[in-house]
Amino acid sequence: MKATTTLITIAATAFAASASVTSFTENFESGANNWISGSFAPLTWNAAGAMDGSAYVSSSADLNAAGPFGLTLLRGQDDQNASGDAFVGNYLASGITTVEFDFRHDAGIDLGIALRVAGPSNFPGFGVEQPALVASGQWVRLSYDLSFFNPLLTLEGPPTPDFYNSVMEAVGNLQVSAFRPDGLTTPLIANFDLDNVSIVPAPGGMAILGLGCLTATRRRRS
Repeated sequence: MKATTTLITIAATAFAASASVTSFTENFESGANNWISGSFAPLTWNAAGAMDGSAYVSSSADLNAAGPFGLTLLRGQDDQNASGDAFVGNYLASGITTVEFDFRHDAGIDLGIALRVAGPSNFPGFGVEQPALVASGQWVRLSYDLSFFNPLLTLEGPPTPDFYNSVMEAVGNLQVSAFRPDGLTTPLIANFDLDNVSIVPAPGGMAILGLGCLTATRRRRS
C-alpha cells in the first residue's frame, strides 16, 4: 500500500489459527460493541442515519496528520472483545472470501478506500484496494475480494502462497484505509462512518484455495 496512505483502521485480533469463523455482520444496533478509534478512544455511536436508516459508528481524523504508514482511525480488537470476537480466526479453513461494509466520508474530495487484513501482531498482512475512488458525502457499499489471485491484493511480504496463508489462517486485523490525497499540505479533518461490517463465505463452499492448490506466483504490486 502507498506510503501516503491514511489508515482508518478496523481490527479484530485472532487468538488461534485453528479457530473457525462463520458469516457475521456487525450492524452496531446495540452500540459501538467495543470498537474503538485509532487512539483507543470510544467511537461515536449514532442511533440512526446509516444507508438503511439504522445505527452506525463514526470517528474523525486529520488526513494531513498521517505519517509514512498512515493513520489509524477505527478498529475492533480481540483484546477489547469487539463484536464478541466474531471476526477472529481462520478465514482460509472457514472459506471466508469477502469482507464488505457500508462507508461514508465527508472529506470534500474523492478518496481511495482500501482494506487491510493482518495477523494478531499487525503482521503478516495484505491490502486490498478499491478499483475506484469513493465520493464524498454519500453512503456506499464496499466489497473486498480476499482471493490470492485478486490483482488488487498486495502482500506485505514474499508474494507466495505460504505468506498469504499465514495471514488468512490467523486473521488479527481488518483495517479500512483511506489514501491520503496527493499534494495535501494543510489540515483536512473529515468524518468517517461505518456500518454493516460483514465477513462472507464463498457460496457452496471454500473458494479460497489452500496451500497445495496455490501453484501460481503473483507479483507484489508497488
